[in-house]
Amino acid sequence: MTRSATSSRGFAASAILMAAVLAAGCSTTMQPKAGAVRSTGETAPADLQLLCASEAATRLGTTESVLPVSSMAGPNGTFQVNLAVGSGQAVCFVDTNGVVQSVERV
Repeated sequence: MTRSATSSRGFAASAILMAAVLAAGCSTTMQPKAGAVRSTGETAPADLQLLCASEAATRLGTTESVLPVSSMAGPNGTFQVNLAVGSGQAVCFVDTNGVVQSVERV
């Protein structure tokens, strides 16, 4: 057998192996564990979380990054959005119409 024939067979075998590995990886699905935060309760829609982050940066007068880290249904049809503000934290309450009720450092 020539070197190119051996090389071609090695390449074909490698390609088949890679395809099998990729196919196996694609068929696996991850299910959240029972009781995980995402599987229970209502969270704020992404647009309201981002609105809270933007409003918190303005109201707190910070140039640090402000990122939503979690959210949940709050009182009277509002959502509580927990925010990471640089190395600290803040809480924002926003209603379903996008009106930010309050922003406070915690």
